[in-house]
Amino acid sequence: MSTQCRFCGEAVRPDSMFCPACGQIIGMPGSAVPPFPGGATPPPSGAPVIERRAEPLAPVPLPAPLAAEQPAAPQPQSPTPAPAPVPAAASHVSLPNGRRIDLDRVLVFGRSPESGAAAYQGTPVRLDDPERAMSRVHLVLAPTSVGVVATDPGSANGTLLERAGTQYALVAGTPSVIEPGDRLLLGDSVLLVG
Repeated sequence: MSTQCRFCGEAVRPDSMFCPACGQIIGMPGSAVPPFPGGATPPPSGAPVIERRAEPLAPVPLPAPLAAEQPAAPQPQSPTPAPAPVPAAASHVSLPNGRRIDLDRVLVFGRSPESGAAAYQGTPVRLDDPERAMSRVHLVLAPTSVGVVATDPGSANGTLLERAGTQYALVAGTPSVIEPGDRLLLGDSVLLVG
């Protein structure tokens, strides 16, 4: 048995609080729908309804631009400081078993990465995980124009990036540039970036 929404006429299950089509509150059977807090109260039945036209609002002026956004007066040219040193690009990764793999192609790490490797057009790298703390497809390392990036494709336990003694959780689906000296923690396995 179903009822109809009083706003759009869509069929609604009797135990629903909201209309699936328009989203309006339809209430529970046998109970009145509470009025919107702070809303207008309906006029008593039989009372004339007076419509008032709203006056147009005056335009709101935009705030003045910040000092940083205003053009500055030309300054005398001073020697530009040397650019900050660019960290060296990662060239290889060392696995827990001591094996070293060059980072010249897409690598897909996990406890059973074969299916994910095809999706990422990469080489599968199976890591031993007796505790099953690692996902089947847990981490993707890929060389790019800015360096090698690490991407957690949405693993269950996540991936940590340790740099200079501080651990950062990789955001699922967001590539992060890795540098030599970084450590990647995948479940109980640690990958060393060189």
